[in-house]
Amino acid sequence: MELLAETRHYPDRVLTDRHGFHQLLLGLDGALELESAGRLVHVTRGVLAPVASGEVHHYLAPGANRVLVLDLPEAWCEALAFEGLMRGQARRLPERLVAQGKGLGGSGQALAGWLQQVLAAGGRRLAPPRLKLLELLPAMRGDLAHPWRVGEMARRCHLAEAVFARQFRALTGQSPHEWLVHERLALARELLRVDDASLTEVAQACGFADSAHFSKTFRRHHEASPSEWRRLARVRGAASRGQDSTSDRVT
Repeated sequence: MELLAETRHYPDRVLTDRHGFHQLLLGLDGALELESAGRLVHVTRGVLAPVASGEVHHYLAPGANRVLVLDLPEAWCEALAFEGLMRGQARRLPERLVAQGKGLGGSGQALAGWLQQVLAAGGRRLAPPRLKLLELLPAMRGDLAHPWRVGEMARRCHLAEAVFARQFRALTGQSPHEWLVHERLALARELLRVDDASLTEVAQACGFADSAHFSKTFRRHHEASPSEWRRLARVRGAASRGQDSTSDRVT
């Protein structure tokens, strides 16, 4: 394989990967939660996280993000004595190295020079975080009808509520309540679009206290009641199907 340096945006869902080359991830904007070799790392701006060749790793990006990804052949790293960096712990780099990293291309000479500066700078080793969004967010998405409270979320992460809430906002850009409402409304829209369930049934399935609370929250975010939104969504769906049918005609 060839050396590769590119900026990527990761999705808001848990993904699992494994590859036959080393990889370095440098946070530029937002946050990426990465678990590799049993270690959890919050990749935020300036954090450089290694993924060694052959390691199964899991990642999730709860919000807008930008990550510089370096794909590096094992033989190349071994020849230039970068193996220790690939199998070491994540570190936080000085801002000057982050700025230089943003401009890296696929040149082997440029990459080698930058990595040598990273090794020389050392960087601050990171303590492993206790907030595991890789486990918490899928659990919450999988049971949105549950009456989630910040206290319960914090206990699952073995954190005090204030610490949990602060870390959650730092990683997702939202408070736990804001994130939960966003996910519940997303599920509600899907149910309204494809199901004939009553508003009370939709409200219960999505974790709202009752249909009145659901309707009030829905209108505040969408400027339409759930019934109005459902009617408009079905009209648009019927119109779209009609256009598809017309486009398929042979004349």
